[in-house]
Amino acid sequence: MTLAARHLASISDEKLQELRDRVDLVAVVQRRVPLKKSGHDWKGLCPFHGEKTSSFYVVPDKKMFHCFGCGVSGDAIKFVMQTEGRSFREAVEQLANEAGVDLTPPDAEEARRSARRAALGEVNEKACTFYERILWEHPKGEIAREHLRQRGITEDTAKAWRLGYAPNLWDSLIKSHALKGVDPRLVEEAGLGVPRKKGEGLYDRFRGRLTIPIRESGRIVGFGGRLLEGESEAKYLNSPDTALYQKGHTLFALDRAREAIRRDGVALFVEGYFDAVGLHQAGVSTAIATCGTALTDKHLELVTKAGARELVFVFDGDAAGMRAAQRASEIAAAQGAPARVLVPPGGEDPDETVLRVGVRGFREMLASAQPSLEFLLDRALGQLPAGAPIEARVRAVDAVKGIVQAAPSPLARDLYVEKVAEKVGAPVDAIARALAGKAVIVSAPKTAAPKQAEPGKPLPHSVLKAELVILAAVVRNPGLAPDLAHSGAVGEFVHPALRDAADAVCSGADPRIALRAVEPDSLRQRLLDAVGEMEQAGDHTDAKRLSNLVRKHAQTVALERKQRASPRVPRG
Repeated sequence: MTLAARHLASISDEKLQELRDRVDLVAVVQRRVPLKKSGHDWKGLCPFHGEKTSSFYVVPDKKMFHCFGCGVSGDAIKFVMQTEGRSFREAVEQLANEAGVDLTPPDAEEARRSARRAALGEVNEKACTFYERILWEHPKGEIAREHLRQRGITEDTAKAWRLGYAPNLWDSLIKSHALKGVDPRLVEEAGLGVPRKKGEGLYDRFRGRLTIPIRESGRIVGFGGRLLEGESEAKYLNSPDTALYQKGHTLFALDRAREAIRRDGVALFVEGYFDAVGLHQAGVSTAIATCGTALTDKHLELVTKAGARELVFVFDGDAAGMRAAQRASEIAAAQGAPARVLVPPGGEDPDETVLRVGVRGFREMLASAQPSLEFLLDRALGQLPAGAPIEARVRAVDAVKGIVQAAPSPLARDLYVEKVAEKVGAPVDAIARALAGKAVIVSAPKTAAPKQAEPGKPLPHSVLKAELVILAAVVRNPGLAPDLAHSGAVGEFVHPALRDAADAVCSGADPRIALRAVEPDSLRQRLLDAVGEMEQAGDHTDAKRLSNLVRKHAQTVALERKQRASPRVPRG
């Protein structure tokens, strides 16, 4: 065994990606299958099932093969494994030798970490195979097959994406033959098993859920699960962060979209797994999705490295989707990344829209998507009610300063200024001076707009407490939500998680549901404690008391912050 083979378990993700990029998949397949050119692709008779008409295709741009007859698909590594009966390690070693890729790890510590990641990847692979068999071969998979039919997901697509089903049983995976002999500690570390509260052993994390494998660097790093049977507050459940998988550093479908993003220069962000799958099935192959988390700077870094020069956010048209589009636009603006926003009509999901209008109609909608800075400006000004007091108008102008200053051209900046002036009812020249930082609009008491807390710097206790009390009061009395919305105080919230929760409540979300979405757990517990304290004290906050709380919060922020800054989009 070569040195590379001995260290293969410790191959890094970067090396695996380098291997896949350098391997000539057409040449690898042609050793076993005679291929003929078919447009940009190659086709031949499938080596995995008997057929007389060619349904086996090799797609060089995507570095993958797919058979439309039996549904098998994969990359060069999987092809070698299945046609030559090799293990993953043996297939990688063979291809690395042919492509001249050195698999030797850089140091012992990295080798240890990479070996652990490889082991987790193998456990995920075993679990994925188990879920696939349940979906296609077991009667319990019928509920998932029916769900896919209703969503318009074809069997070929489902098999190509290796969708599966976790039956609604406590330990079907844990006790399955698929995991026989696997160290339970590894199963738990992969996020597939959860320790029992009573007694020893594990139970399945995914139960009664359609499973969606999440791939990165050619291997399965985690799963998403869509609830179909049983009861759970979460419609979607995701694998926890592991040594192999971090939600904030992973994009679903990027492995499939990479070549299209490089070709088109556009990355199309959607909210859900099936949004991405549905768009790819329709032919929109630049679609990617975050894995149950908000967009991060790392996500933008990933698509930039993939060749994206522009971002398009296509999020659901409901309140949650609008908030997600706003957060994503803010991050793109902070990074100076050109971006646009498309909100599907009628509250549709993107995969529903593309089924209704077709891929051509969907591309036309993408072409007319609103620039993200304009979207942010409309959202910010839309929260300013008609006849708002001077103080609220001053705060609104200050809140959009970063948006206007980030405009891509002088003309766009002038148009944004005109829009702000029209909305707040002030002269254009006065708005231009205020947004340039040269003067304020009117001589009136001013409340400085807060900045987000700097990374690693704790939020002042007085500010955090004030925001917790306001939100707790509205959770206890949802009838106060319109008063909070009209006060303009939500834009003043400094803590992003509390601001998102307050924004959700003001947009009509159930306060209790918004409370459960607050992260991290420690912050959510503090909010629950605040609600509990109010209940024990018999506190009955009304609109007048809420107004006092809002005013005190603004005063507290003003005292804690020494300079103005946009609370969301950094100054240009």
